[in-house]
This record gives sequence, C-alpha cells and structure tokens, in this order.
Amino acid sequence: MSITLPVEYRAFYQLHEGPYLRYTQERLNDQGASRQVVETTFGNLATIWPTVISSSRPAAVAWRLLDALIASALRARQVRGCDMVHRALPHPQADVVILRCRLQLSEDQTADLLGVEKPTVASRLRMAQRILPELENCSASPSSAGVRR
Repeated sequence: MSITLPVEYRAFYQLHEGPYLRYTQERLNDQGASRQVVETTFGNLATIWPTVISSSRPAAVAWRLLDALIASALRARQVRGCDMVHRALPHPQADVVILRCRLQLSEDQTADLLGVEKPTVASRLRMAQRILPELENCSASPSSAGVRR
C-alpha cells in the first residue's frame, strides 16, 4: 500500500527539514538523536496535517511540536542539553539567538521557521542582547556573534 502525502505537506517538509535538523543538532549535539527527533516531528505532522494546515500559523504548530520532541529527547537522556543559550535566556529568545546567530538565518527565514511575525524576531533578539551583551553584533552580522555552546 502506498500513501501519497499532500503537496502542501511535501513542500513544507522540503522547506523546513534542513533548518529543523540544524537547529535540533544545536540543541542536542547528537546527529542520530537529532535526525530521529526531526523524523518523528514530520511523521507526527503528517498524521495531523489537515489540522496543521488549517491553523492560522502552520509553522508555529510545527515548531511547537519540534520543540516538545527536543525537550522530550533531552529528558530521556537526563541532560539539560548542551545549549548554554537556552540556560541563559527565556526559551523564545534563545530560539531566535540560535537561528539568527548560530545558524545565520535571516530575520525573514527565522520568522517563517518559528511561525511568527518579523518584528517579533527583532524584538526577541533585542531582549536577548540586553541579557547577553556579547550578542550585540548578531543582528548586523550573524557570523560575528560570539555566543557558542
């Protein structure tokens, strides 16, 4: 038996799979576990796709699912994660820092991935920069940001 996934799902997968994997690797620091989390995310999305696509922000629904699976993977490994940014910042700000500063995504790409408006990304980054001044150069030049693990 062959299952054909909707074209919208396949397009969503093609656009998001790479960045999801890169982000998950930053959070878990484990390629195998990261691949499993991303595959599980997309498998779960496929089962609820009509609900996801009918929501006002499908990317936000998918991001919340990815984030929950990352948290579950971290709990299962009984580690807090390797990610110092998530320890230092509120979760929404830390996500933006990883996407903008470490993965060097644009503000538009980050907003699209998170399922939020572009000004939300800018605001979260500014709030993070107040807490971690070493992020000051991140918005102008993501590659120059000094925060790593």
